[in-house]
Amino acid sequence: MLEAVGLKRIVRGSLHGSVVDAIGKSILAGELPSGSPLPIEATLCSTLGVSRTALREALRVLAAKGLVKARPKVGTLVQPLEVWNFLDADVLAWRFQGADAEQMIAELYELRALIEPIAASLAASRATAADLVKIRNAFHAMEAVGDDGQRIIEPDVRFHTAIIRASGNMLFASVAHVIGAALAMIFQVVSTTPRGQRHSMPGHRKVLSAIEEGDSTGARLAMQKLIEDSQEDVRLVRGSLSRTTATFRGSHAGRRKRSLMRKGAA
Repeated sequence: MLEAVGLKRIVRGSLHGSVVDAIGKSILAGELPSGSPLPIEATLCSTLGVSRTALREALRVLAAKGLVKARPKVGTLVQPLEVWNFLDADVLAWRFQGADAEQMIAELYELRALIEPIAASLAASRATAADLVKIRNAFHAMEAVGDDGQRIIEPDVRFHTAIIRASGNMLFASVAHVIGAALAMIFQVVSTTPRGQRHSMPGHRKVLSAIEEGDSTGARLAMQKLIEDSQEDVRLVRGSLSRTTATFRGSHAGRRKRSLMRKGAA
């Protein structure tokens, strides 16, 4: 029964991390609905093939993410959606792998549009010499990898998170790692953009130059444009995948129809 909701025996090395991943994914997928109790501890341990210690540690981690809560005499319940920590890096990753990936990507771009242009504007007036070195180094690392969609992800994330931290806003800085995790997922999507990676370099350079020159308005506008261009890359990639899938399905359906026609003729 538990395997029907996606909970399978753990065979990987990091036990409590694997348990967190297995249960978290099942919750995010709706296989363990909000308000429902998790199976009893003994059953979970047996199904996942882990110790009570590993399971309890995993449940503590999931509770910190707002996904579950232990209740006396009731057991561990799946929490309502509204108390989940959607800014948690693991929760972001689980959503990205789930059925609402498109909605999650749209929400991430809304979050970026709210934070990054303001952060760039603030960085133009507040960045220290050390901040500027980090932003420049990340940009030059991006330039060095050219159109390599995989190798550009790390310096690209570093570029954006360095700007957020250079804003001098401690609240922004506190979510920089979350934005970084979200960016890594987005950049993974656009790593295969048909436009390649070099086309985004002038936009990144404009952001860098505006920050170096102390041009707050220019930095904000340049970052807004950079985000819009990135969103267009996502649309191009997702559109290309949709067309490829539709072509494959059409081709498969055509082959099946011809096969059935031959069988009928026979």
